[in-house]
Amino acid sequence: MSVAKFVAANGREALRQVREAMGPDAVVLSNRTVEGGVEIVAMRDTDLGAISSNAPVFTPPPATVAVDGALGDLRGELQNMRAMMERQFAGQAAVVGTHSLPATGGDPLRDSLFNWLVTAGFSGQLARTLLGHLPLGHDRPAAMTWIRQELARKVPVLGDEDALFAQGGVLALVGPTGVGKTTTTAKLAARFVLKHGPERLALLTTDTFRIGAHEQLRIYGDILGVPVHAVKDASDLRFALAALSEKHLVIIDTVGMSQRDRSLSEQIAMLGGVQAPVQRILLLNGASHGDTLNEVVHAYRHDTSPDGGIDGCIVSKLDEATHLGSVLDVVIRHRLPVYYASTGQRVPEHLELASGTALVERAFQTPRRGSVFAEAEAARRALPARGEGAAATGADGMLRSLTDSANAVSDCVDQLDGGNYGFDLVRTLWQQRADSAPSARLMAQHVRESVCRDLVRQCDRFVLALSAVVAAPAAGRRAARPWLHTLWLADRDGLPLAAAVAPGGRTAPVLQATQGGWETDAVNLAATIAATRTVVNVLDAMPAPAMLARWQTAGERWLTATRRTTRVVSGGAALKVDALADTLTFHAVEEMEYRGRAAAQWIAQAPVRVLESQARGARGAEGGIEAGLLVSRVVDLDNGQTLAVQYLLCDPALLGEGAQLARWARWAEDGEAQLRTLGHALDHLSQGERQDGAGDAAQAEGQACARLLALQMAIASLRLEQAGDTEAAAFLARLSARAPARQTPNAAVLVEGMGRLLALLDVLENYPARNGRAAVRDAAPAVSATVSAAASTAISTVASATEADAFTDSSRMFKALAQVQGE
Repeated sequence: MSVAKFVAANGREALRQVREAMGPDAVVLSNRTVEGGVEIVAMRDTDLGAISSNAPVFTPPPATVAVDGALGDLRGELQNMRAMMERQFAGQAAVVGTHSLPATGGDPLRDSLFNWLVTAGFSGQLARTLLGHLPLGHDRPAAMTWIRQELARKVPVLGDEDALFAQGGVLALVGPTGVGKTTTTAKLAARFVLKHGPERLALLTTDTFRIGAHEQLRIYGDILGVPVHAVKDASDLRFALAALSEKHLVIIDTVGMSQRDRSLSEQIAMLGGVQAPVQRILLLNGASHGDTLNEVVHAYRHDTSPDGGIDGCIVSKLDEATHLGSVLDVVIRHRLPVYYASTGQRVPEHLELASGTALVERAFQTPRRGSVFAEAEAARRALPARGEGAAATGADGMLRSLTDSANAVSDCVDQLDGGNYGFDLVRTLWQQRADSAPSARLMAQHVRESVCRDLVRQCDRFVLALSAVVAAPAAGRRAARPWLHTLWLADRDGLPLAAAVAPGGRTAPVLQATQGGWETDAVNLAATIAATRTVVNVLDAMPAPAMLARWQTAGERWLTATRRTTRVVSGGAALKVDALADTLTFHAVEEMEYRGRAAAQWIAQAPVRVLESQARGARGAEGGIEAGLLVSRVVDLDNGQTLAVQYLLCDPALLGEGAQLARWARWAEDGEAQLRTLGHALDHLSQGERQDGAGDAAQAEGQACARLLALQMAIASLRLEQAGDTEAAAFLARLSARAPARQTPNAAVLVEGMGRLLALLDVLENYPARNGRAAVRDAAPAVSATVSAAASTAISTVASATEADAFTDSSRMFKALAQVQGE
């Protein structure tokens, strides 16, 4: 096996040695900073192929805890605290003779799990049954996992679509009005046609009441090549099925009827009056109330006719459901097999084969805001009893506020952890920075490892590098110092991947790891990225020849916007790029929205040579820089009007990437604002001014750790901003107290909110009562006032915190809440 170690003064020189010794496809196994420069360990790609062919496939361990233990238990801890204190208040009320509802029994864990199940839409009866069988000794995360598994086991599903289609016969979709029977009929037909062809299928509809119902299904049939027939009564149905007896499968779309409609029994009798056996599949609206669904199942399965009966069901409108637990509760209670789940209107994409595990997970992951329609028992428990007075009402409100706040924090963190935002790395760096002896070198290594994983997942062949020089204060200097900000984006979707900041100037972006600190971090990160994907430097002006030569040596590419008057040579003649564009052939590459208008993008490409002298009056067509010209035109789809024209020059090796280049150029237009976010994060989250390692070693190490954390928080915030208006972004904006309520928060605001969220998590995760529950349980009634004061202090501290003092604020918040245990 050919594995070798290369040591050089900087990353670029080490990579050059790797390429010379092992070829351009060599695989970098590790890189690190050593005394005297940078060390890279690499191997030949042919040896890697031999290793990977014999390597065992990795099998992930079984997932038993969905989230980080300390954080995942946070919501339960505060809910347990609320339950204990509610019992205390109830006991005090009984002592003084006031009338109140009896306190809830059982341990706080089961109380909080009961609320969790009911909030997801499951009935109190099913919740109590599950909790009655919950094994002893489970903490909250383990109990939640056990409940999910039990629910998934209890949800009956079809399991094998091929068996359903193979048996053929007649399938009748029944259910109330508006539940989606016609669309689901089309989806089932499309799934059958994809597997068995259209010749063996026919569609029937009994819906002659709705205007256009038959035509809607006929349109689907024409698209699929499947015959569609309408029947109006039992005799028509028998005749149609006899005529279609050679068909392997017939799907009937029945007329929608309320479960309370007296004509429902006639429809069921019509289906039972045919000679061929009919499978009845009931459509259940996942967005309906549990009592309504229960009534529907009874009507179609038991109550209306001796010919009744349901073979299975399809859950529709999952995309509209807020409490999916209700429909799962109903199918569990009635042991009704779930065949499919419908998640939208698209045919056939939005129809999935039912999976108990997936349905249960969706029930608990469905985002929901607070509901005013609470279960009766929960509402009664929250209702202040007569005679309790203002003090009890205030305490109850305070307890609800604590739990709601914990829920909001936990939901936000769940969203951040579950999305592709890099928040897990942010939390890791935050915790490492809080260590007594933080290691910037270790943090930088974690960043590079995370970037490598993201590059493999998010990039196809290239990674885009955007750079800008920004002036910022520096210690010991009267004038502001230039700093080079670099942001790397994925070539597939423009996702921000990594960022670096280093002292710069007119020669930027040339970096060398000679001074340590900023330069070393930036060069090592750049070397890691360049070793994984080809770097494309995206600029707003033509780079200097010397810069192009350096990029060519390093194997990097470039792309830049240019003016329409730029002079180039094509076909031996010198002319401006706009004049050359008029001679090129354009072709459409994609449709898009441009400033609120439907448009199409057309591009044309040509190899050119950019003249070194662009001065007016310069003559000759000698010399210059070889490049590719890309002209992009955005054209209105309605009237053919040209809405925008852009001229791009690129590395000749990129000429075959025309559509991608146009897309990259659009992403680069937002690059200036994204690069400003890096500076904002450094200004608000780093300690002190930007320095080059000045001061004692401990201070320099702390500043380096803060710098790495700030840049990663900027990346996470940019990704969250790119994802759109999510609930997590809205929560962080409110936490920052800077963004208007109705405005989509930008990344700078999200950086501030994320800093305060991390500080708040420090307090909650180190809450002393987590290790002293008995002390809280036995505390006097003064606990209520103490918690209220501590919580107010903590919340006000977060609201007034500056991100640079986040750790100091965390300590103050921790001490404030520590009074709960101390008093």
